[in-house]
Amino acid sequence: MPEIVVIAAVADVPGRPGDRLIGDGMELPWHIPADLKRFKALTSGWPLVMGRRTFESLLHQFGGPLPNRENVVLTRHPSAVDHPGIHVYGSLEDAVDAFADRERVFIGGGAGVYGSVLEGDSPVQADRLELTFVEGDFQGDTHFPEYRHLIEDDGPFVLEASESHPAKDGRPAFRFETFVRKA
Repeated sequence: MPEIVVIAAVADVPGRPGDRLIGDGMELPWHIPADLKRFKALTSGWPLVMGRRTFESLLHQFGGPLPNRENVVLTRHPSAVDHPGIHVYGSLEDAVDAFADRERVFIGGGAGVYGSVLEGDSPVQADRLELTFVEGDFQGDTHFPEYRHLIEDDGPFVLEASESHPAKDGRPAFRFETFVRKA
């Protein structure tokens, strides 16, 4: 079984409406080049599993699938994804099984797909979280699942690395954090 890695950029404003925000329609709520560069560095060469709407937002934002990755789309309607070179599966379990020989599989969204690997009763569980926490108030319509109980106190994940970046050139402050599942 490959290592399952959740990768996401999440608004970090506890107790406020924008908390856990990850998307605004077909767009990201922010533009942070360092986060995009990190996402590319971490996911290049690996399968990247996402829901159909997340895939459609990539087509909208970048004009096509992400290069140097195996783009894997989950959908109940496979005929809705008509793009060459894309792997399409009806379930997360089928997608992960298809890449069982790989060392690592990334989970790239959206909210429902993230939720399925973070919930305790799912057959596919996240082993590592690569999160970018973005500080500030943002508007949007898509939120990352509740996660604090997973990384705080006696949760199943422990902080392995953290790197903070101050607000600069009109961009918000953010931090990269890596959490690994306790043995």
